[in-house]
Amino acid sequence: MNTEQDSSNACASHTGHQVTLDLQLRRYRNARRRKVADRLARQEPIEFTGEAGEILRFALIWAPYGGAPAEETFQKFGMAPRRFAEKLWQTVEELGCGRTITSQFASVYAHPGSG
Repeated sequence: MNTEQDSSNACASHTGHQVTLDLQLRRYRNARRRKVADRLARQEPIEFTGEAGEILRFALIWAPYGGAPAEETFQKFGMAPRRFAEKLWQTVEELGCGRTITSQFASVYAHPGSG
């Protein structure tokens, strides 16, 4: 009888532990997103409008995650990731974006001339 009670206590303890981990993970992710957004806002605020602004903002949002998924890129801009990267670098060059943004993009989005 004690074994049944022990196993139910262990199960309840495990469930409680999982809930605690899930809560901690959710808090960490929210804090991380806020930190990334704050850091990006401090670095170089983008005040461009139109398609150029949309492309830059979209690329910045997805940069911390290794770039935008192909589905998101196609849904938002109607282009494949390779074409999006070309358009992004064209926009960066045309607008003369700063070194901070350029280096952040370089670590995620392939430059068309890089192979």
